[in-house]
Amino acid sequence: MGTLGINKIIEGGLAENLENAASGGDEFSNSGIEFIHVVNDHASESYTVSITAQKTTMRHPNYGNLTKANQTFAVAAGAEAFAGPFRQIAFNDSDNKVQVTYTCTDDGAAISTVSSGTHALKIEVLYLDNQ
Repeated sequence: MGTLGINKIIEGGLAENLENAASGGDEFSNSGIEFIHVVNDHASESYTVSITAQKTTMRHPNYGNLTKANQTFAVAAGAEAFAGPFRQIAFNDSDNKVQVTYTCTDDGAAISTVSSGTHALKIEVLYLDNQ
């Protein structure tokens, strides 16, 4: 499990700061304004990215019982994707971090088992401070 740094987008721009996705998953501190940028440089493998919901049920006075699922999305070979922001009450663990895991889309294998050697999945955490 890796802990990802968080990068602030500023008016003058921001260079990519992609990190290798950890085979056991990654985590990052979440204030509710962060989002992730995932890049898949693999030539043929598609990956599924999962963000774990920590609080999956709650009772709302107007809507009754509500369910929050894990957020999952696929990143095709040669593609990139963005996701977030992540509501703190739903996604923060007890350390105020969001948990992210990765698997191969076709067979569910962990990214460390990709036969081509080093995996090509990269991730960065970004936020935009509107103040």
